[in-house]
Amino acid sequence: MVWTTGSTLYIGWAKSAQCDEKTAADSYGSRGKLLAEFVTKLGGYLHDRGRKVLFWGEYPLQPDDIPSLPSFMINGEVNGPEFDTAFRRHGIGEMIYTSTQGEERVFPEYFPLPASRRLHAGREAPGRIEEVFEKISFDPSRATAGLHGVVVAGWADAGQHNENFWLGYAAGTAAAWHPGPAGSREILAAFLPLFYGWSVTGMDRACQLLSYQAQFWTDSWETVDSKSRKPIFGSSQRIFAPPHAARDQSLQAPGVPGDGLKHDAAWGEANARRLQLASDFLNENDELLGLLNANLLRAGHNRYNIEVLLSDALLCRQNLEFLLSLGRADKLLEQAAAHAGSGRAKEAVAAVDEALDTIRTARDQRNQMLAGVTETWYKSWYPRVAEANGRRFLHEMDDVKDHFPDRTVDMSYLVLRQLQLPIAKWEAEVEAARNRYAAAQHLAPR
Repeated sequence: MVWTTGSTLYIGWAKSAQCDEKTAADSYGSRGKLLAEFVTKLGGYLHDRGRKVLFWGEYPLQPDDIPSLPSFMINGEVNGPEFDTAFRRHGIGEMIYTSTQGEERVFPEYFPLPASRRLHAGREAPGRIEEVFEKISFDPSRATAGLHGVVVAGWADAGQHNENFWLGYAAGTAAAWHPGPAGSREILAAFLPLFYGWSVTGMDRACQLLSYQAQFWTDSWETVDSKSRKPIFGSSQRIFAPPHAARDQSLQAPGVPGDGLKHDAAWGEANARRLQLASDFLNENDELLGLLNANLLRAGHNRYNIEVLLSDALLCRQNLEFLLSLGRADKLLEQAAAHAGSGRAKEAVAAVDEALDTIRTARDQRNQMLAGVTETWYKSWYPRVAEANGRRFLHEMDDVKDHFPDRTVDMSYLVLRQLQLPIAKWEAEVEAARNRYAAAQHLAPR
């Protein structure tokens, strides 16, 4: 089988000297019919050479456009009763589409993180395993479409390692062969011993813990408009006028000491729940690492998969430790203010120094973690480099979709949100406040 495009986002909108698709779309009667003409040309070439051709039969296609398509095509995603009936009437088969991952950045949401353990509202969902099984088993297209099979996608363009997707792939294909009610625990019990060997124990718990850790990795930061990349030109539905800002994640650093090392308690109060959750998740990360390291020795198959899961767990752990480092630094600055208020100048300066050292240690730990994760992933990935074999990579970011790994040429996209924080500026301001106080107390500068 060969995939061909079925949804060129802006087909039929361009009207310029270089490309006048709008006039062509108007002459065909719709943008969907222009798309059908393109798909027919491309798909016909492949069909004539003995290939089965799959395409995305979606926007801007409308049901009235479907008769313009050749009947030998196979639509890779069902689209609801109106579309499915029209495709079936025209002799075009379809496939049920689902995904083991959507936009998750670290690990699929195989198990949903309870609302009580979130900082922000999350999507209401039963978890990817249940979603995949439910979609394939009970989708209305089973009664309205001429089904040929299923597509279980894993969108690695969100930045995950593809080794994370096997559980979702297994759940999807299991549902395709044997649709019906099934729980995630039943699927795990059937899949994990076959995938890793019968000596592993507790991998179902490890999958649950890693799902939780990865969701908190995202939930533990705030979402803001991006100032670090070009705006987004449009979506699959329309062109934005003006372009929309992409989205980044960010955090506020603790307050910089004021005169006399005065401390502002606002940061600690605003982040108390974030830090408590980080502490709780760090304890669970200990359990997760224990399970993965033990099973790395026990596994008879797919040990590399467990290595990747370990790297995911360490990525989550570093985030937790970074958050807690910010909390420790804030507490130390609070102690410095208390010492200064009591006339203990040396103790006050030492507390500020320890706060600065805490943040610098966190930065070193981040760099060490990234180096280790990169080493693990490069066992199966080609290195992401700016130049190789006499060729230089042209780094031009997409302005329609924000594929996050495209934010950097190398693997630093995994820690980009930390790199974007103005921590160096914060350190400089804290050090300046420390040195002003130290000078007034006749103590040495840092």
